Amino acid sequence: MAPQREEEVPVRRAAAFGCRLPTRFPPGEILTDIMQHQWRLGGAIGHGGFGDIYLASNLINRSVGHDASYVIKIEPHNNGPLFVEMNFYIRAAQWHMIEDWCKQQRVGRVGVPPYQGAGSHTYKGQRYRFLVLPRYGVDVNKLFLSRGRKLPERLVYSLAVQMIDALEYIHSKGYAHADVKGSNILLSLDTKNFLEQDPEAYLVDYGLAFRFRTRAGTHKPFAHDERRAHEGTLEFTSRDAHHGTHSRRGDLETLGYNLIQWLCGRLPWEKESGGMSVTTSPQAVHSQKELMFSDVPRFMRECFLFQQTPPVNLTEYMEYVAKLGFETRPDYNYLRSLFSRSVWQNDISMKKSHKRPPNENKSYGKPIKRLCVRNSGRKPCVPVNCEMRITRKNHPTNHRTEFSWEEVLARHPDKMARSQPVITPLSPPLTPPPSPPPPALPTYAMLQVLQRIKERQSGSIKSRNLCKTLDHDLKPKWMTPAMEAVAIQLQTRLAKSVISSSNEKSTSSSLRITRSKAALLNRQSGFGDKILEKMGISSLTQLETTKSRRRRSAKMT
Repeated sequence: MAPQREEEVPVRRAAAFGCRLPTRFPPGEILTDIMQHQWRLGGAIGHGGFGDIYLASNLINRSVGHDASYVIKIEPHNNGPLFVEMNFYIRAAQWHMIEDWCKQQRVGRVGVPPYQGAGSHTYKGQRYRFLVLPRYGVDVNKLFLSRGRKLPERLVYSLAVQMIDALEYIHSKGYAHADVKGSNILLSLDTKNFLEQDPEAYLVDYGLAFRFRTRAGTHKPFAHDERRAHEGTLEFTSRDAHHGTHSRRGDLETLGYNLIQWLCGRLPWEKESGGMSVTTSPQAVHSQKELMFSDVPRFMRECFLFQQTPPVNLTEYMEYVAKLGFETRPDYNYLRSLFSRSVWQNDISMKKSHKRPPNENKSYGKPIKRLCVRNSGRKPCVPVNCEMRITRKNHPTNHRTEFSWEEVLARHPDKMARSQPVITPLSPPLTPPPSPPPPALPTYAMLQVLQRIKERQSGSIKSRNLCKTLDHDLKPKWMTPAMEAVAIQLQTRLAKSVISSSNEKSTSSSLRITRSKAALLNRQSGFGDKILEKMGISSLTQLETTKSRRRRSAKMT
């Protein structure tokens, strides 16, 4: 017996933290999207923490019945999830984008709803956002609860293959879903018997979609963000999402939690009756997940206590996710092959085969032929123009190791993210580190410093600590008595060389320099001029006079 439709199940309205629910819209309200297409509202069929969902039709002259082909999500402008979802559909889920990707991959369909329309609407003085989507049937979570919290393997493996396809498309557009769960997976509306045939599944609700790829095409690095930590549904939140970041491996990890729950009934961190307690600490759940990935086979045995051996394909799936890097592109073909029909039809264990099996899904065509290059000596082939194929050379191997607390604590992501190791160089650097560039607009304090530097260079400001002489001459602060003696000796030596070169007679005992000799010396010796300028003295005669005056003043004091 199929469960009730979503519009038949009463739901209590409760606003999310920091958000407000929209006002109830009356049936027949006309909404106009950004492409000037008009939509007519019907009855409300769902309520969430951020907004409401209504039946809708593009035939505005008729009343909307229960057989409507569209639904409209409405949120107040102050709420954020619908804005993120609208941007995802406009940028990554247009009709032509999905069709081009299906032709490129040679598949019949992908479980991502196509974009229909979006816009803003004003009702009773308040602005609202709305998003138009195709209408689907019951979600997997309601089917899971209606069957006593357990789904058959046939349906679970079919959903796994379709969700891997949907995630591959989403990841190809640079986004991560970040909230994969049963209530966000809707089955096709025309499916009557969910157990005898494979229903078409669609992944919806992109309110937490995360753009992991930058505009330059590179993957965003791992960064701990307390503002977004533990984001999503707690029982299915990935280890990366507990840190506040998302990636491709996080979506695959979240999907693995759902598959385990659908097969065994509940996850180890859930209550006995299912679900999470209100008092459950997100940090405690995060620690259990980290411990689980340290020994995947042991975790699988704890989940499937009622079976002698856990499903081999699901164990290999979780081990592959455990070894996947944060920025590594997953091998979607290999993950699909783990849940192919041969696993549950013929009841055989799927070995590590990397070729996509034929007729895996009724909507898939022939597999893509990929170019490979073989090295000499029967070595494993290496992919050339494709990164999604894993060969015998680089296939992940599973080595069962014994559990060790030291190993778990050594690679704990919390400690790796929050504590950054400080690397001290063995020897000091040869060159000092470059100074940071100045800001574009200098501040008032910087302008004052620049002005003081210019005044000091021009000589308008003199130091307060200079010793004043009797004739009010100032002694430079940087010139010591020893430096003065050296300057006098250097100046005397230069004067002697100038006098000897001009064939002028002078005695070796004469230490007095006349004004004419000092002028000649100043003209031919640039170095002497600089020294005298720094000392504030025009000639050597004045220098000697200044020294004698200082000595007399020192004796008097």
